Amino acid sequence: MSQVENQSTDSGYNDHLIVRHPGGQSEKFPGPAFPGAILRIGRELDNEVILTDPRASRYHAEVRRTEMDDLEIRDLGSANGILLGVNRLEPNVWSKIKAGQTIQIAETRVFWEQAVSSQTTIAMKPTAKQSLAPESTGAVKPRATVVAASPAPQKDRSMLPMMIGAAVLLLLLMLAAGALFFMGGFGRQTEVAQATNTPAASRPTEPSLAQQTVGVLPTDTPTPSGPQLAIPVVEIVKQEIRPILLGALPSMDKGLLLINVRVQNEGNLGFKLSTSDFTIRLRDGSKTFSEAGSSTSKEGLNKLGVIDRFDNLNLTPGGSVPESLIFELTSGQYDLELFFKAADVTPIILALKPIDLQKELAIALNMPLPTNTPTLTPTLTPTSPAVASASSEITATATAMLTPTATLSPTFTPEPTPTATRPPLIPAPKMVPKSAMKGTIAYPVFNGTTFDLYLGKVDGSGTNFYRDNASQPMFSPDGKRIAFHSWKGDSRGLVTMDISGANGKLVANFVEDALPTWTSEGKDIIFLTRRDGDRKSILMKADSNTERGSATKVGEGEYPSIGVNGQMVFKGWGNTAFGLRIASPALQDIKPVTNVEEDNAPALSPDGKRVAFMSKREGQWEIYVIDADGKNMKRLTNDPSEDGLPAWSPDGNAIAFVSNRGGTWAVWVMTPEGDGNSQVFTMQGSPDGFVGTDRNTSRGWAEERISWTR
Repeated sequence: MSQVENQSTDSGYNDHLIVRHPGGQSEKFPGPAFPGAILRIGRELDNEVILTDPRASRYHAEVRRTEMDDLEIRDLGSANGILLGVNRLEPNVWSKIKAGQTIQIAETRVFWEQAVSSQTTIAMKPTAKQSLAPESTGAVKPRATVVAASPAPQKDRSMLPMMIGAAVLLLLLMLAAGALFFMGGFGRQTEVAQATNTPAASRPTEPSLAQQTVGVLPTDTPTPSGPQLAIPVVEIVKQEIRPILLGALPSMDKGLLLINVRVQNEGNLGFKLSTSDFTIRLRDGSKTFSEAGSSTSKEGLNKLGVIDRFDNLNLTPGGSVPESLIFELTSGQYDLELFFKAADVTPIILALKPIDLQKELAIALNMPLPTNTPTLTPTLTPTSPAVASASSEITATATAMLTPTATLSPTFTPEPTPTATRPPLIPAPKMVPKSAMKGTIAYPVFNGTTFDLYLGKVDGSGTNFYRDNASQPMFSPDGKRIAFHSWKGDSRGLVTMDISGANGKLVANFVEDALPTWTSEGKDIIFLTRRDGDRKSILMKADSNTERGSATKVGEGEYPSIGVNGQMVFKGWGNTAFGLRIASPALQDIKPVTNVEEDNAPALSPDGKRVAFMSKREGQWEIYVIDADGKNMKRLTNDPSEDGLPAWSPDGNAIAFVSNRGGTWAVWVMTPEGDGNSQVFTMQGSPDGFVGTDRNTSRGWAEERISWTR
């Protein structure tokens, strides 16, 4: 007699598939219920294991249970393939999964977690289960389990035959594993060699990059010995009065005081910076005004240009950021000072220009000046400490606590506060050379529906809107032209044009064409496309001045980037394996740079010796740099925020990147060693977004870029 009972709810008696999504969250899905049962994996909602990864295919893979109670997986011809451990799977071929082995599906990781009852040296025999419909009928949902009656106990027998059989089986398994390891390594080497028409014996092999495997973290720079001290420096860049509009009319009784400052860390220890660290107060200390931006809408702040605002930003040694402050004042005359106090650092006081609110509102509104306004005539005590002062266009600096004992006359210009002396045991922090801070950076911003393209000055003098429905910018080698991806309905594809906007050419008219990069002489572009029906990632070449010209196939790969030395670094795909690769633009002489699938957005230094890239190999997006031969990898950023899309300065002495550290998306720069992290300008939004619903054409910031030209 038999009985029917539901699958046990005790997780110790069931195995699972653990899915770690790109965003960091994990889910647990029950494994296939019985031999022959199949689970489908993909983005569509009718899969048993549903992925949120935009790079995963709609129906990416299948996992089934064998008669031996093992699990197998096969690739359903997906666009981005599957890595089982370090091996890329062939489409539509079943491969055995080991418990705990990493299954890499685009940016998603899947692991087989065996049931506790199965985690022994001798596998337990599964109970009898119902037969299944043929495999061709599609995925089969778990069903009720039929448990056979327990057989009668057998008499004790000698264990010798079983021990001999087990020993023979173990020996055969060891021989088979050795053969698979040898054939797998040889096959992988042969696959890359065939893709480049280069003999396998003459090509670098992956084991030389073993130190880059996921789970082996790069070594952080050790903390320097000696005293550790944060030394904040605050500069007033601009001070102005803005009117408050009450409907269509301005208020003459209240106004807004806008103050732009730049904060720098000249010490060797970081400190936390927030907008709330700033207040203003009357010089006699009788009244204090809190920063008013927290009670102002984001739209209102944007209209006022008050956009550089941070919360718990870690300002590293040598780093600097702009800060936009806003205060509300009622009608009257003010002699104010700006007070800065962050945790564990010396407070700073900076004198502000005296304010006659009604007079300055009249000037701002182009109205007649009020009459009978008394004039401020305070004096400066000769023996008092020097006080830093700043007009609307004058910069003032202070690096120590000041104790002002006098007020200022509007016509008196005090001496600037001297810079505090750095303790002799604390060397000056490494900073981005001023010689590198020149030129223009093109960057994309997602507006909620599509991308827009902006140009920003590296010296921090401002940003400008360049083109709507555009992203993935790349300047030509001479900086006179720009290539980008166009999302416009009448010009979908890749466009090249002069920086002025003239001479536009739609050089590739498939929306699946992406990430154009110029050849070193500036004549052609090489780009990624998935225009074919199989959605393979292909690199193609086209003339940069021919409208809707023909394009020639170069080979398989993603995210190409060509340096001034003519070498091309790209993300491997298909026959070019995985990780980052470097080769000629014709994909000849391919050499490995990294061996981790999460590595992305490579950028070759101007001298061709190093590659900067972004990666999630340690759980979140960070910036790394590595020699072009795959040696000396170093992580440059280490922040809880997202850091990505690196771009080298034209002289190679700085790396720009985007980050949302401090809560605000901005373009930052640092040295090639990761020092002196400084914000150049704030972005108008996030660089991450999806245009439409087809993830084969829009994959978020993993397929975006920024570009830096002189």
